[in-house]
Amino acid sequence: CRFLGAMIANAHWIRIKGQLLHRMVFDPEDLGSVIAVAIFYHGQGDYAERYVNVLDVFTRRGIRCVITELPGHGYSSGRRGHCGDDELLDCVVRDTLKIIGEYPYGVMGHSMGGLLALRHLIFAGRDHYPMPDFAWLSSPLIHPGGRRSEWYKAILRFFTPIIPSLTVTTGVTSQMCHVKSHYPKQRPALKKRQLWHRRISLGWARALLDIEQLVRQHASDIPASVPVICTQGEDDPVCPAQTARDLFRQLPNTEKVYCEFEGMLHDPFNGEASDQLFAALETWLNGLDIK
Repeated sequence: CRFLGAMIANAHWIRIKGQLLHRMVFDPEDLGSVIAVAIFYHGQGDYAERYVNVLDVFTRRGIRCVITELPGHGYSSGRRGHCGDDELLDCVVRDTLKIIGEYPYGVMGHSMGGLLALRHLIFAGRDHYPMPDFAWLSSPLIHPGGRRSEWYKAILRFFTPIIPSLTVTTGVTSQMCHVKSHYPKQRPALKKRQLWHRRISLGWARALLDIEQLVRQHASDIPASVPVICTQGEDDPVCPAQTARDLFRQLPNTEKVYCEFEGMLHDPFNGEASDQLFAALETWLNGLDIK
């Protein structure tokens, strides 16, 4: 148990389908003030502790946040970038849902995690998962194959059944993620730099392409009653803003908010203009009726 500013962080280890996974639970300082739980899906190559400052806006309002590092990520076991398949993902989700209890809950995710949150919403609309009470999509990776050529994707489809655990680079760099600050920043600790990576396996890449197709064809299955906010950097080179706008228009949600931040890249929560994102989240949270 660690105190991180206005939150308490607890690490847990769980074993799912032979994988030893690392889970972080971020609580408000006053455990008696918990009013809801949020499942947060991390991005490709990410780790849970990267989102401590991001999730503070939620824990300060009594929303417990849970991040389970997928296989090959953070402290979890497995080859870097190889998350397994959709079946393993489903087992992770269902295990996480067990710890929510009677609290209302939401789904949130950044980048790849935004795509997985959309999958979660579709599955909830089909009664495969309990109905969420709110959702946050942060720079969602709606088109994971968008930066790859058709011949590259054809090769991927050919080799995936043969060597699904083979990893390749995602091509994403830190320069694509956030605008540099004018103020000097300390270099991240070596351990944190090693927790982050730029790998993805062929099998997991194929799974993401399948989820992309699911979202493209069945976004209408998302429950209209779930309030959703989508936040996006205007100049995001990883998940282009136009793609996010197009998806947002398709969402059937009766309460939906889209916030795009001028000059921001893939991680609007990093950099000097991050206050704009947190202000938008605060405003949105003020309008939620979580019971």
